[in-house]
Amino acid sequence: MAVDSPGVAMGKAGRSQMAGLSPLLRRAVLLALGAYLLLSAYVLWRAAVLTPYSDEIDWIARWYAFRDGGAWRAYLLDPVNFHRIALTFGLIDLDARRLGGTNLPLILSGGLALAVMAWILARQAAASALPAMKLPAAALAAMLTLMAGSVLDAATPICVDYVHGAALAVLAIVLSEGAERRSLWWRGPLALAVAVIAGFGDGAALAVWPALAIAAARRRDWTWLAALLVVGGAYVGYYLHGQVGGAGQSAAGALAQPLDALQLALAYLMLPWSRLLLGYAWIGGLVVAVVGVAAVALAGRSASPRSRTAGGLILFTLITAVMAGLGRPTLEDPANVPLRYAVLVTPLHVGLLMLLLPWAGELWRASRSAGQALVLVVLAAMLAQHVVFATKVIRASDVNRNLVADFKAGIRTPAMSATVHPNLAHAQAMYERLERDGLFQRELHLKPRASPR
Repeated sequence: MAVDSPGVAMGKAGRSQMAGLSPLLRRAVLLALGAYLLLSAYVLWRAAVLTPYSDEIDWIARWYAFRDGGAWRAYLLDPVNFHRIALTFGLIDLDARRLGGTNLPLILSGGLALAVMAWILARQAAASALPAMKLPAAALAAMLTLMAGSVLDAATPICVDYVHGAALAVLAIVLSEGAERRSLWWRGPLALAVAVIAGFGDGAALAVWPALAIAAARRRDWTWLAALLVVGGAYVGYYLHGQVGGAGQSAAGALAQPLDALQLALAYLMLPWSRLLLGYAWIGGLVVAVVGVAAVALAGRSASPRSRTAGGLILFTLITAVMAGLGRPTLEDPANVPLRYAVLVTPLHVGLLMLLLPWAGELWRASRSAGQALVLVVLAAMLAQHVVFATKVIRASDVNRNLVADFKAGIRTPAMSATVHPNLAHAQAMYERLERDGLFQRELHLKPRASPR
């Protein structure tokens, strides 16, 4: 009977230690992921608001002006609060002309963009993990991407642009950083094109340009850096043209209130959990900022495409946090950072996960049972958290949806100026016009005559 040499025996022991998930744990991971995905889909359907309100009332007025003889370029590309959201306006035109006005193209495009983003980030996380941990890593990345706050963005037409911008920015970073440099000959031009389109999804996606440029400079890839500076510089210059004055005023306001701007930026980094502890979120955000900067520095020294991708994802979110602090310094409460920004923080979450996975692999090597227990605890916590947040965002959507219905029924309350539209007479006129034209008249889950809060 042959006896293995000590080296072969040690190799077999190592492979046994690195064996895949047990059948029971694999089923548990798949069950948790399946439940999470089903709940995310339910939130998308249940939180959907089909009736235009708030900013979308102005967007529909813009569409009417375009339909009545306006120019395509002005309709699609003229800025809205520093954003040039051509993707959103294109979908509104398609919806109003071809589908009778439903808001479903916006909502479904947001859901699709979020799903694609989850798939991309799950693949990146799985590629960063040991073979035995690929499934849990992919599941956790997908869960981080599909948290209820981000799904709420996809379900709310006035917030879908954040999902468009975030998903395309993530794709641009993966294309640029997620492969060996020799393959950049085709990935590079595609990354540039995707980064351009991302800006037309949402202005926050402009953060992808400095993120990519900093990454290129750190690894001394001068050709790629030159391409980013030329194309990105021209694009950002065009994007800001005609609205630099407003951007300058926002930046000046932030400099005049630096502590408020800093508090908002730090609270931003704690999304979506900022909403639970508004007054103290900046403390957690400070920890996240320090960890994020250290992680970017660590990733920048690595030759691994996965580490570079993780660093790019983290850097993107850090830059958007700075943009938020500079762009919204006049909030009454700087700690009350809007939940709609949460999807822009997702790249940081998954980037940190990707950098942590090798450390988790060391735990797995040391004790497979401890590693599997950690997997169960983390996935159970994510699922429990998802249930809590899903309940909250559905309740918030119900309040807004029924508040709009009450307004259309003739009820007037002070809360309507904050939710329906600041100019209630303008909103009333737009609703009457939409009713005459038979546009945007459907709604889901409407409770009859709910009392608004």
